[in-house]
Amino acid sequence: MALFTKPDAYQKQITIYLNNKNYESAYDLAKEFSERFGQELTSHFLLSKSAFWMKKYPEAIVAGRKAFNMAHAKEDMILCGIILSTAYYMQGDVKNSQEVLEAVNRDGNTDVEKLMFICALAVQDEKAAMEHVNRLYKINRRMAEDFVMKFF
Repeated sequence: MALFTKPDAYQKQITIYLNNKNYESAYDLAKEFSERFGQELTSHFLLSKSAFWMKKYPEAIVAGRKAFNMAHAKEDMILCGIILSTAYYMQGDVKNSQEVLEAVNRDGNTDVEKLMFICALAVQDEKAAMEHVNRLYKINRRMAEDFVMKFF
């Protein structure tokens, strides 16, 4: 792999790889990025995302947890939380998936609510699932209707 000297160069190239579904190259470069610039939240987020797409869920969880713990801005917490909770879910760890989503669900993000709905269904908690659907309707009625139609 080419050795980049700035975090922005890594971010741009990894994003290109991910957009082109070249997940192996994205993963390899993201590993290098996180090793060279471990203090950068984005390095761990992109490693988590590329590991996730490679179905390397345990590694996606480790990198996702690092990114999530480094996140201070609300949007960063939501983005990191979504990839982390989804990796947990894919590993069959619904409990940790729900905990991460609850930690970021302060103002009602539609993506977070959808994932919380899915987690509630996974543990057969119909009451919680309906609460999340109701929140989706309050946030964005049209998007909620489209989402619900996929399940029925």
